[in-house]
Amino acid sequence: MSHIVNQPSRAREVGYITRFLPAYRKVVMKALADRLTHGLVIGSGQPPGSSAFDALLPPEEATASTIEPIVLPNRWFHGEKLHWQAYSPMLKRARQPKVLVIEESPRTLSLRPLLRQARRRGIKTILWGHFASIHRPFDPDHWQDRRRLKTAGMADALLTYTDASRHRLHDALPDAHIFTARNTLDTHTLFPVGDALISEGRPSIRARLGLDDRPTLLFLGRLIPEKKPVQVIDIAAALRTGANPAQVVVIGDGPERFAVQARAAELNVPLTWTGALSDLSESAPWIAASDALVNPGYLGLSINHAFSLGVPVVAPRPDPDGTGHSQEWVFMKDGENGRFAADDSEKELTRAVSDVLNDGAGYQRRAAAFAREELSLERMVDGMLSAILHVAPDVSLSDPSDQPVSTS
Repeated sequence: MSHIVNQPSRAREVGYITRFLPAYRKVVMKALADRLTHGLVIGSGQPPGSSAFDALLPPEEATASTIEPIVLPNRWFHGEKLHWQAYSPMLKRARQPKVLVIEESPRTLSLRPLLRQARRRGIKTILWGHFASIHRPFDPDHWQDRRRLKTAGMADALLTYTDASRHRLHDALPDAHIFTARNTLDTHTLFPVGDALISEGRPSIRARLGLDDRPTLLFLGRLIPEKKPVQVIDIAAALRTGANPAQVVVIGDGPERFAVQARAAELNVPLTWTGALSDLSESAPWIAASDALVNPGYLGLSINHAFSLGVPVVAPRPDPDGTGHSQEWVFMKDGENGRFAADDSEKELTRAVSDVLNDGAGYQRRAAAFAREELSLERMVDGMLSAILHVAPDVSLSDPSDQPVSTS
């Protein structure tokens, strides 16, 4: 599909407004923009204390892209508990977008004014987000959920991360037009790399990385107390083969780093700490060398990352209402692409990891297959396009025959 030259004066039919744009979202937004004849305009600002907007487009791409970035100043209150975004630059353009996809965040005080202003100007709106807390059961009668639902009702369509959240939202808002864009990563990079690594085999990958050929557990993500990375060391120590514990690979950084290293030294667990690796190709061998991603805390997009490289996931079972993990937990199929432990105790997590190790090849095969069938970047973009074309059928695609699969 052809690129267009980034011209600030050129009309963009579709816009996206978000508080700030994480680096992993860049590929998703570019994939969406490439499917649109006129590309995409993105309004994004700074997170508290730093800037993520530079991650949107490297300088060398800024003059030849389907994306036009616009900086929207943010104001943060009480750390990042509350937020106000100056959205007017997205509306005061010579030719306004027909559709705005807007990040759904209960912390953003400017969200309702933006929705009202867009409606007055004839711009269709799509709210995209979780629509629920990961820390508290969804309850339409709770004042916080009631407020979120009222805000959701102001949009022309809603876009969720999972089918489960779409169904839950539909029960609360039966007249709303709701679509799913399954949250994922840059599978254009991950799938080919993953296929090659799976073919190479874990023993070979470990050898060239300088790892022992023994059971290998992975922790992937921020090293923060809520994710309980130290517990992975305890699980590795419990998985002894004779005198040898399992080894641990840690990809990430954070305040728990030194506690993890100290615990590994105390229990004589071989530990490889790579630091944070943002390049998917760089981190891929370390992930693919592992037998299981073990996350004693809450799960998120690390599920997609692991599955794409054929690595099953082990984590505590979510609460019956689904809280305790981010919404991606529904991608876990217990006994197929991973295992849910009965609880977050060392004993139960170790038992779940042992089950995965006993059928390592099967779990690897099923994890990789699930990612390729259900979590592709194309499927996520299809979901976004379904919502966009529902509210504005005249939005033009770069290839008119390239219609998305309906995800409503």
